[in-house]
Amino acid sequence: MSELLILSRAVHFGSSLLLLSVFAVRLLVERPTAKDRPAARWLAASCLVVAAGSGFLWLWVAVAGMSGSGLKDSLNLPLFKIVLEQTPPGQVWVARCGIGVLLGVTLCFTRRRWAWFVAALLAAAFTGSISWLGHAGASEDGRRSVMLAADVAHLMAVSAWPAGLLPFALLLRRQMKAGALNAAYVAARRFSAMSLAAVGVIVASGLVNAFFLVGSFHALVATDYGRLLIVKLSLFGTAAALGAWNLLVHEPRLETAPEALGAMARKVWIEVALGTLIVVVVAIMGTLAPGSSVNG
Repeated sequence: MSELLILSRAVHFGSSLLLLSVFAVRLLVERPTAKDRPAARWLAASCLVVAAGSGFLWLWVAVAGMSGSGLKDSLNLPLFKIVLEQTPPGQVWVARCGIGVLLGVTLCFTRRRWAWFVAALLAAAFTGSISWLGHAGASEDGRRSVMLAADVAHLMAVSAWPAGLLPFALLLRRQMKAGALNAAYVAARRFSAMSLAAVGVIVASGLVNAFFLVGSFHALVATDYGRLLIVKLSLFGTAAALGAWNLLVHEPRLETAPEALGAMARKVWIEVALGTLIVVVVAIMGTLAPGSSVNG
């Protein structure tokens, strides 16, 4: 059942981060003054549906684990009601369900500019609340508030980059096909600025998380959690290096060498693949005891 838990967590993380990234790219890169994009609306709606389905599967597997029964036996309303009403994670799921419903309703009105801002706030709440389902939310000591704040900041930044790479790549492809090269140049510069800010927040919040969840260099190399963190950092570093190459090599050539835009787009898709692998690693890490607890 651990494989199913990892799968549900990975799909839920990925869809939730991608959901928020749609709004980050729409509002910070494409800007809300741009023409309404049904494609962005449908991508956000699709992410919400996938997040809902994977979230239910995650909850179902968790309920089965709490009850010590199989998936089939745990699929009953009284047991779910106990978990949802009487456990902190269950109460978080109830709150996230309500946020998701409100977001789904708001998406129906995104032809209006104001609805994009409201939907973005709801998407941020939906994605950020994942922190209360992880190691930070499970902490009960005085570190909990700091850990939650760092984890929420981490999720917000990751939603901008690398999760924002997919909607940005789709935006670039659409603009290049339409011959709107000037718009593509502007979007690339805006996305680079957003990515730089996101990387700074990721590094800072990641250091805070590592301090509390790893605890020591020994735990970093001697525990499964620590070794997976090394894998995650390696993937992150590779994606960041590709992003830096785009920023330093391709972006300065955009106005004088249009072919640089195509080269940039190709590297963006590689970054998307690396970001997907990072999500899988994070999903596995969430099922393991933190290195600090093992070390302690």
